Amino acid sequence: MQISTSEKILNAAEELFALSSYDAVSIRQITQKADVKLALAHYHFGTKEALFDAVIKRRIGLLSESRLQLLDYFSHENSNKPLSIEQIVHAFVTPYLFWHLNGGAGWRSYARIVSTLLGYNLSLLQEQFDSGAARFQQEMRRAMPGADEASIQWGFDFMVGVMCNTFSEVDRIGGLSQQLCSVENKEQACEYLLSFIVAGLERLAINNKQNLNHSLSVLKSLNPLDNTVEK
Repeated sequence: MQISTSEKILNAAEELFALSSYDAVSIRQITQKADVKLALAHYHFGTKEALFDAVIKRRIGLLSESRLQLLDYFSHENSNKPLSIEQIVHAFVTPYLFWHLNGGAGWRSYARIVSTLLGYNLSLLQEQFDSGAARFQQEMRRAMPGADEASIQWGFDFMVGVMCNTFSEVDRIGGLSQQLCSVENKEQACEYLLSFIVAGLERLAINNKQNLNHSLSVLKSLNPLDNTVEK
């Protein structure tokens, strides 16, 4: 099946942005990889920033829809009673895994780009994800009625963070484990990832926070600081 010129440009841009940084990739490089004329990129997208935004937005809708589908399915399964923490985590993370496994190679590139998006365009992230995030946070409040609001907010933020790290394609664990574990095996990674997130949220559900005073005090005694050093 033939793909449109705009899709060729989006596919090329997605791959190049994932391999390099936003600033390091030029429109010319993208059109060369897409094998289209430079003028066509400007015709379809205008600027590089608009092209980058289009790369992000084209997969977000599908991902968000799949998350809400699973969340709604679990809600129906529970007769609209509060979901379990496990169900909420599954609804948030497993759609990412599903499309990574079944949606084609572009999802790997997309995951690498999204993992760096905070450093590039927070407003785009907020625009595209905040409505879905609010729905998940609401379900977390129902599932964790004893948790204070800070525990809900930090819990959701950490869930997003460790998920993005797992899908970012940086296989640090492969070297550390001598290939016993690898992010190349996303299904296996997610089996551990979901258990990790669920356990953390279960602790936050009872507002269980770690006291850092002793460790910081020990470090301070072992590393006397010059008061003139900037903090």
